[in-house]
Amino acid sequence: MSNQANSSSMMPSRFLASGDMVCPPDLLALAASSAPKPFGFVRAIGAASLETARAAAAAKLAVPILIGEPDIIARDAAAIGWDLAGVEIVPAVGEAGAIDAAIQLFGQSRVAGLAKGQLHTDIFMGGIVKRAAGIRIGKRLVHLFAMLPPAGGRPLLISDAAVNVAPDIETRVEAALHMADLSRRLGQPRPRIAILSATESVLPAMPSSGEAAEIASRASTADPAADFAGPLSFDLAVAPQAVAIKGVDGPVAGMADGLVVPDIVSGNILFKSLVWFSGGLAAGLVLGGAIPIILTSRSDPPAARLASLALAAIVGRDDG
Repeated sequence: MSNQANSSSMMPSRFLASGDMVCPPDLLALAASSAPKPFGFVRAIGAASLETARAAAAAKLAVPILIGEPDIIARDAAAIGWDLAGVEIVPAVGEAGAIDAAIQLFGQSRVAGLAKGQLHTDIFMGGIVKRAAGIRIGKRLVHLFAMLPPAGGRPLLISDAAVNVAPDIETRVEAALHMADLSRRLGQPRPRIAILSATESVLPAMPSSGEAAEIASRASTADPAADFAGPLSFDLAVAPQAVAIKGVDGPVAGMADGLVVPDIVSGNILFKSLVWFSGGLAAGLVLGGAIPIILTSRSDPPAARLASLALAAIVGRDDG
Protein backbone atom coordinates (compact mmCIF):
# COMPACT_ATOMS: atom_id res chain seq x y z
CA MET A 1 0.00 0.00 0.00
CA SER A 2 1.40 3.40 -0.95
CA ASN A 3 2.29 6.15 1.51
CA GLN A 4 -0.46 8.25 -0.06
CA ALA A 5 -3.04 5.53 0.64
CA ASN A 6 -1.82 5.19 4.21
CA SER A 7 -2.08 8.94 4.68
CA SER A 8 -5.61 9.00 3.26
CA SER A 9 -6.77 6.21 5.56
CA MET A 10 -5.77 8.30 8.57
CA MET A 11 -7.81 11.32 7.48
CA PRO A 12 -11.29 12.02 8.87
CA SER A 13 -14.33 11.66 6.63
CA ARG A 14 -14.39 14.03 3.68
CA PHE A 15 -18.10 14.53 4.29
CA LEU A 16 -17.33 16.63 7.37
CA ALA A 17 -18.24 20.29 7.01
CA SER A 18 -15.81 23.05 7.84
CA GLY A 19 -16.24 26.63 8.96
CA ASP A 20 -17.48 28.41 12.05
CA MET A 21 -21.18 28.45 12.83
CA VAL A 22 -22.95 31.79 13.15
CA CYS A 23 -26.38 32.50 14.59
CA PRO A 24 -28.44 34.00 11.74
CA PRO A 25 -28.93 37.77 12.18
CA ASP A 26 -32.54 37.57 10.97
CA LEU A 27 -33.35 35.05 13.72
CA LEU A 28 -31.82 37.36 16.33
CA ALA A 29 -33.74 40.32 14.93
CA LEU A 30 -37.03 38.43 15.06
CA ALA A 31 -36.35 37.30 18.63
CA ALA A 32 -35.33 40.77 19.79
CA SER A 33 -38.43 42.44 18.37
CA SER A 34 -40.09 42.46 21.80
CA ALA A 35 -38.87 43.26 25.30
CA PRO A 36 -36.60 40.56 26.79
CA LYS A 37 -38.06 38.44 29.58
CA PRO A 38 -36.36 36.90 32.62
CA PHE A 39 -34.78 33.54 31.90
CA GLY A 40 -33.41 31.18 34.50
CA PHE A 41 -29.99 29.63 33.89
CA VAL A 42 -30.01 26.58 36.12
CA ARG A 43 -26.68 25.97 37.85
CA ALA A 44 -25.01 28.71 35.85
CA ILE A 45 -21.43 27.76 36.61
CA GLY A 46 -18.64 27.22 34.12
CA ALA A 47 -17.67 29.27 31.09
CA ALA A 48 -20.21 27.75 28.68
CA SER A 49 -23.28 28.53 30.81
CA LEU A 50 -22.14 32.02 31.70
CA GLU A 51 -21.11 32.92 28.16
CA THR A 52 -24.57 31.86 26.99
CA ALA A 53 -26.25 34.01 29.62
CA ARG A 54 -24.05 36.99 28.80
CA ALA A 55 -24.67 36.62 25.06
CA ALA A 56 -28.43 36.40 25.63
CA ALA A 57 -28.35 39.63 27.62
CA ALA A 58 -26.17 41.40 25.04
CA ALA A 59 -28.49 40.37 22.20
CA LYS A 60 -31.54 41.44 24.24
CA LEU A 61 -32.99 37.93 24.05
CA ALA A 62 -33.41 37.49 27.80
CA VAL A 63 -32.76 39.02 31.20
CA PRO A 64 -30.59 36.32 32.79
CA ILE A 65 -31.17 35.08 36.32
CA LEU A 66 -28.20 32.98 37.40
CA ILE A 67 -29.03 30.05 39.69
CA GLY A 68 -26.26 28.28 41.60
CA GLU A 69 -23.40 28.75 44.03
CA PRO A 70 -22.72 32.53 44.15
CA ASP A 71 -19.00 32.19 44.85
CA ILE A 72 -18.47 29.81 41.93
CA ILE A 73 -20.60 31.96 39.62
CA ALA A 74 -18.58 35.06 40.59
CA ARG A 75 -15.28 33.26 40.06
CA ASP A 76 -16.26 31.80 36.70
CA ALA A 77 -17.76 35.11 35.51
CA ALA A 78 -14.54 36.90 36.37
CA ALA A 79 -12.62 34.29 34.38
CA ILE A 80 -14.52 35.22 31.20
CA GLY A 81 -14.43 38.93 31.97
CA TRP A 82 -18.12 39.39 32.75
CA ASP A 83 -19.00 42.11 35.23
CA LEU A 84 -22.08 40.80 37.05
CA ALA A 85 -23.19 44.21 38.30
CA GLY A 86 -26.99 44.32 38.04
CA VAL A 87 -27.33 40.60 37.29
CA GLU A 88 -29.53 38.67 39.73
CA ILE A 89 -28.01 35.58 41.33
CA VAL A 90 -30.24 33.09 43.13
CA PRO A 91 -28.21 31.02 45.61
CA ALA A 92 -28.51 27.24 45.32
CA VAL A 93 -26.20 24.39 46.27
CA GLY A 94 -25.63 21.42 43.98
CA GLU A 95 -27.64 20.13 41.06
CA ALA A 96 -30.80 19.24 42.98
CA GLY A 97 -30.73 22.55 44.81
CA ALA A 98 -30.43 24.45 41.54
CA ILE A 99 -33.43 22.82 39.88
CA ASP A 100 -35.48 23.22 43.08
CA ALA A 101 -34.65 26.93 43.13
CA ALA A 102 -35.56 27.24 39.45
CA ILE A 103 -38.94 25.59 40.01
CA GLN A 104 -39.58 27.95 42.89
CA LEU A 105 -38.85 30.93 40.63
CA PHE A 106 -41.30 29.55 38.09
CA GLY A 107 -43.93 29.13 40.80
CA GLN A 108 -43.45 32.81 41.65
CA SER A 109 -43.95 33.75 37.95
CA ARG A 110 -40.43 35.17 37.86
CA VAL A 111 -39.03 33.28 34.84
CA ALA A 112 -40.32 32.96 31.29
CA GLY A 113 -38.05 30.03 30.48
CA LEU A 114 -35.26 27.81 31.79
CA ALA A 115 -31.90 26.78 30.38
CA LYS A 116 -29.88 23.82 31.61
CA GLY A 117 -26.47 24.79 32.90
CA GLN A 118 -23.87 22.53 34.48
CA LEU A 119 -26.04 19.70 35.77
CA HIS A 120 -27.11 16.31 34.52
CA THR A 121 -30.05 16.22 32.10
CA ASP A 122 -31.90 13.55 34.11
CA ILE A 123 -31.83 15.72 37.25
CA PHE A 124 -32.82 18.83 35.29
CA MET A 125 -35.71 17.21 33.40
CA GLY A 126 -36.66 15.05 36.39
CA GLY A 127 -37.44 18.18 38.38
CA ILE A 128 -39.30 19.82 35.51
CA VAL A 129 -41.62 16.89 34.74
CA LYS A 130 -42.84 16.50 38.31
CA ARG A 131 -46.51 17.45 38.45
CA ALA A 132 -45.89 19.44 41.62
CA ALA A 133 -43.51 21.73 39.71
CA GLY A 134 -46.42 23.05 37.65
CA ILE A 135 -44.42 23.30 34.41
CA ARG A 136 -46.23 20.37 32.82
CA ILE A 137 -49.68 21.57 31.84
CA GLY A 138 -51.29 18.34 30.68
CA LYS A 139 -49.50 18.11 27.33
CA ARG A 140 -46.57 15.92 26.43
CA LEU A 141 -43.12 17.46 26.49
CA VAL A 142 -41.39 17.16 23.13
CA HIS A 143 -38.04 18.37 21.87
CA LEU A 144 -37.65 20.22 18.57
CA PHE A 145 -34.50 21.16 16.72
CA ALA A 146 -34.59 24.04 14.27
CA MET A 147 -31.78 23.21 11.86
CA LEU A 148 -30.46 26.46 10.39
CA PRO A 149 -28.63 26.21 7.03
CA PRO A 150 -25.08 27.59 7.00
CA ALA A 151 -25.80 29.71 3.91
CA GLY A 152 -29.09 31.03 5.26
CA GLY A 153 -32.66 30.21 4.32
CA ARG A 154 -35.66 28.65 5.99
CA PRO A 155 -35.03 26.27 8.90
CA LEU A 156 -35.82 22.57 8.89
CA LEU A 157 -37.47 21.39 12.11
CA ILE A 158 -36.78 17.92 13.53
CA SER A 159 -38.51 16.06 16.36
CA ASP A 160 -37.79 14.25 18.67
CA ALA A 161 -34.03 13.89 18.93
CA ALA A 162 -33.37 14.48 22.61
CA VAL A 163 -36.22 13.72 25.05
CA ASN A 164 -38.63 10.95 24.02
CA VAL A 165 -36.85 7.68 23.29
CA ALA A 166 -39.76 5.86 21.64
CA PRO A 167 -42.57 8.44 21.26
CA ASP A 168 -46.03 6.95 20.84
CA ILE A 169 -48.49 8.16 18.23
CA GLU A 170 -50.02 10.77 20.52
CA THR A 171 -46.62 12.24 21.34
CA ARG A 172 -45.71 12.47 17.66
CA VAL A 173 -49.03 14.16 16.91
CA GLU A 174 -48.13 16.75 19.57
CA ALA A 175 -44.68 17.11 18.00
CA ALA A 176 -46.19 17.73 14.56
CA LEU A 177 -48.53 20.39 15.95
CA HIS A 178 -45.71 22.12 17.85
CA MET A 179 -43.68 22.10 14.64
CA ALA A 180 -46.45 23.77 12.70
CA ASP A 181 -46.84 26.44 15.39
CA LEU A 182 -43.10 27.13 15.60
CA SER A 183 -42.79 27.25 11.81
CA ARG A 184 -45.49 29.91 11.67
CA ARG A 185 -43.72 31.92 14.35
CA LEU A 186 -40.58 31.74 12.21
CA GLY A 187 -42.42 33.24 9.26
CA GLN A 188 -43.81 30.30 7.29
CA PRO A 189 -47.48 31.13 6.58
CA ARG A 190 -48.59 27.54 5.90
CA PRO A 191 -46.15 25.00 7.34
CA ARG A 192 -45.52 21.67 5.61
CA ILE A 193 -44.81 18.83 8.02
CA ALA A 194 -43.65 15.36 6.94
CA ILE A 195 -44.09 12.29 9.13
CA LEU A 196 -41.12 10.07 8.28
CA SER A 197 -40.79 6.37 7.68
CA ALA A 198 -38.57 4.44 5.28
CA THR A 199 -41.29 4.33 2.64
CA GLU A 200 -44.10 6.40 1.17
CA SER A 201 -46.50 3.47 1.29
CA VAL A 202 -48.28 1.94 4.26
CA LEU A 203 -46.69 -1.47 4.72
CA PRO A 204 -47.83 -3.94 7.41
CA ALA A 205 -44.23 -5.10 7.86
CA MET A 206 -43.14 -1.54 8.68
CA PRO A 207 -45.22 -0.27 11.63
CA SER A 208 -43.86 3.28 11.41
CA SER A 209 -45.48 3.68 7.98
CA GLY A 210 -49.00 3.05 9.24
CA GLU A 211 -48.35 5.16 12.32
CA ALA A 212 -47.16 8.01 10.10
CA ALA A 213 -50.39 7.94 8.12
CA GLU A 214 -52.42 8.10 11.33
CA ILE A 215 -50.30 10.93 12.75
CA ALA A 216 -50.67 12.97 9.55
CA SER A 217 -54.43 12.47 9.56
CA ARG A 218 -54.88 13.43 13.21
CA ALA A 219 -52.59 16.45 12.94
CA SER A 220 -54.43 17.67 9.83
CA THR A 221 -57.70 17.55 11.71
CA ALA A 222 -56.25 19.41 14.69
CA ASP A 223 -54.52 22.11 12.63
CA PRO A 224 -56.13 22.77 9.24
CA ALA A 225 -53.83 25.79 8.73
CA ALA A 226 -50.86 23.51 8.02
CA ASP A 227 -50.18 20.59 5.68
CA PHE A 228 -49.20 17.22 7.13
CA ALA A 229 -48.19 14.17 5.09
CA GLY A 230 -47.05 10.68 5.93
CA PRO A 231 -45.58 8.28 5.50
CA LEU A 232 -42.77 9.92 3.55
CA SER A 233 -39.18 8.79 3.24
CA PHE A 234 -36.50 11.39 3.93
CA ASP A 235 -35.72 12.03 0.27
CA LEU A 236 -39.38 12.46 -0.62
CA ALA A 237 -39.79 14.94 2.22
CA VAL A 238 -36.93 17.27 1.27
CA ALA A 239 -35.78 16.62 -2.33
CA PRO A 240 -37.93 17.81 -5.27
CA GLN A 241 -35.76 15.73 -7.61
CA ALA A 242 -36.74 12.51 -5.81
CA VAL A 243 -40.38 13.59 -5.83
CA ALA A 244 -40.29 14.16 -9.59
CA ILE A 245 -38.68 10.78 -10.25
CA LYS A 246 -41.11 8.86 -8.05
CA GLY A 247 -44.18 10.90 -9.02
CA VAL A 248 -45.32 11.71 -5.50
CA ASP A 249 -47.97 14.40 -5.16
CA GLY A 250 -48.92 16.81 -2.39
CA PRO A 251 -47.82 20.17 -0.94
CA VAL A 252 -45.40 18.59 1.57
CA ALA A 253 -43.48 16.32 -0.80
CA GLY A 254 -40.00 17.69 -1.44
CA MET A 255 -40.74 20.92 0.46
CA ALA A 256 -41.07 19.93 4.11
CA ASP A 257 -40.52 22.55 6.80
CA GLY A 258 -40.53 19.92 9.55
CA LEU A 259 -39.75 16.23 9.96
CA VAL A 260 -41.33 14.05 12.65
CA VAL A 261 -39.09 11.02 13.14
CA PRO A 262 -40.16 7.60 14.49
CA ASP A 263 -37.77 7.50 17.45
CA ILE A 264 -34.89 9.23 19.20
CA VAL A 265 -32.22 7.20 17.39
CA SER A 266 -33.28 8.30 13.91
CA GLY A 267 -33.78 11.89 15.09
CA ASN A 268 -30.40 12.00 16.81
CA ILE A 269 -28.60 10.62 13.76
CA LEU A 270 -30.45 12.98 11.43
CA PHE A 271 -29.75 16.20 13.29
CA LYS A 272 -26.10 15.31 13.94
CA SER A 273 -25.66 14.43 10.26
CA LEU A 274 -26.92 17.87 9.30
CA VAL A 275 -24.57 19.48 11.83
CA TRP A 276 -21.40 17.56 11.03
CA PHE A 277 -21.86 16.87 7.32
CA SER A 278 -23.53 20.08 6.12
CA GLY A 279 -22.55 22.64 8.77
CA GLY A 280 -26.11 23.16 9.99
CA LEU A 281 -26.72 25.01 13.24
CA ALA A 282 -28.97 23.13 15.69
CA ALA A 283 -31.18 25.32 17.87
CA GLY A 284 -33.24 23.24 20.28
CA LEU A 285 -36.22 23.65 22.60
CA VAL A 286 -38.41 21.48 24.80
CA LEU A 287 -42.02 22.49 24.19
CA GLY A 288 -45.35 21.42 25.60
CA GLY A 289 -44.89 22.93 29.05
CA ALA A 290 -45.89 26.25 30.54
CA ILE A 291 -42.54 27.77 29.51
CA PRO A 292 -39.86 26.89 26.92
CA ILE A 293 -36.96 24.76 28.15
CA ILE A 294 -33.44 24.70 26.69
CA LEU A 295 -31.29 21.59 27.03
CA THR A 296 -27.84 23.01 26.42
CA SER A 297 -24.73 20.86 26.40
CA ARG A 298 -21.14 21.85 27.10
CA SER A 299 -20.30 20.55 23.62
CA ASP A 300 -22.76 22.91 21.92
CA PRO A 301 -21.10 25.73 19.99
CA PRO A 302 -21.89 29.26 21.25
CA ALA A 303 -23.91 30.02 18.10
CA ALA A 304 -26.24 27.07 18.76
CA ARG A 305 -26.77 28.17 22.35
CA LEU A 306 -27.61 31.70 21.22
CA ALA A 307 -29.95 30.42 18.51
CA SER A 308 -31.76 28.26 21.10
CA LEU A 309 -32.26 31.35 23.29
CA ALA A 310 -33.59 33.19 20.26
CA LEU A 311 -36.13 30.41 19.63
CA ALA A 312 -37.19 30.51 23.27
CA ALA A 313 -37.71 34.27 23.06
CA ILE A 314 -39.84 33.85 19.92
CA VAL A 315 -41.94 31.08 21.49
CA GLY A 316 -42.40 33.07 24.69
CA ARG A 317 -43.58 36.24 22.97
CA ASP A 318 -47.02 37.48 23.98
CA ASP A 319 -47.96 38.07 20.34
CA GLY A 320 -46.88 34.57 19.21
